[in-house]
Amino acid sequence: MGTTGSIAGIEVGLPAGVEEVTAAWMTTVLRTSGAIGSESVVTRLDSEPFVAGGLLSLLYRSTITSDDAGAPATVIVKFPTDVPQLRAMADAVAVYGREVAFYRDIAPRSAISMPTVHAAMSADDASHSCIVMEDLADLRQPDRVAGMTWEDAVRGARALAAFHAGWQGSDELDELSETFMSIGSPLNRTVLPGVAAAGWPAAKLHREHTLSADVLAVGDMWVDVLPKMLDQMELRPTLCHEDWRADNMFFDVDDNVVMIDPQLVGVCNGAFDLAYFISQSTEREMLAGRHGELVAEYLAVMAENGHDLDADTFFFDTRVAVGLVLMYGFASYPDYDALPEEGKAMTDKILRRAAEAIEDFDSLDALRSL
Repeated sequence: MGTTGSIAGIEVGLPAGVEEVTAAWMTTVLRTSGAIGSESVVTRLDSEPFVAGGLLSLLYRSTITSDDAGAPATVIVKFPTDVPQLRAMADAVAVYGREVAFYRDIAPRSAISMPTVHAAMSADDASHSCIVMEDLADLRQPDRVAGMTWEDAVRGARALAAFHAGWQGSDELDELSETFMSIGSPLNRTVLPGVAAAGWPAAKLHREHTLSADVLAVGDMWVDVLPKMLDQMELRPTLCHEDWRADNMFFDVDDNVVMIDPQLVGVCNGAFDLAYFISQSTEREMLAGRHGELVAEYLAVMAENGHDLDADTFFFDTRVAVGLVLMYGFASYPDYDALPEEGKAMTDKILRRAAEAIEDFDSLDALRSL
């Protein structure tokens, strides 16, 4: 992974949509990134919608014909969503600018493996953005339905720690928070109570019969304790991916983690990313009570990189974070009735995993002690 030249920016021209992604434009992009020679050309480009597109983006797979034998066979081209409601939500937290800034400025000096990025650009007024990156179709991806295996969960936790270690307590974090929003930002403190006000009652309407008393207690107190949870997540900060889950994770031939979608990167306590990963991407039966072991794997890599975090303090932070990330379990329930059956099943699974993590980490007790 990684670029062989420079990442093409707005100087090559910013396409407004896939119809402006031409063979000539791709030639300039790939020459800039070093993927093809300076005299080579893309002679044909065929783009089609990529069915695995993300919620906030339009993805296309472009097939490349070139006179350069070393040219990539395909690349992924990424634009902002064209759904007005989703676009407004994305723009409110500047996800596209964050992603471009991360690929251009942060990933190259971080211990995080990501796709080769050939182009990453955003308009000054944030009206348009475009990313051209390596197609990872040949890499192994975890089963988002079945959840991570233990071995892959360990790999994910250790790769996360290696990334976090490079930014733990960095002097740059205050400046970086201007682009990569702090989890305790005024926006989060204003918006998240509304997410809970809509989502938690809807989740209880559909799934209360499946939730334990502890989980119901956490959900019912969630808005009241939110300021303290956010305060806790501002302590001992690093740069967090904030979407570290199986859906965004690939494994190369050597089983190294390759991550995508740094749209939500922010300044935060590293326990948030780890709690989110466990809550979103693992099954209780697989973990078999080894939650502490997974946290210990993370802490071991942090220590290897010069950050001897207090184990008890970090485990407490993780328990608090598990309570906070319950929001991803209830956030989709206001639209539950309109979801297809597959969407309903996944929404229920995300809530179930979040609920089980709350029980297994005894998050209720942690939140009561804040």
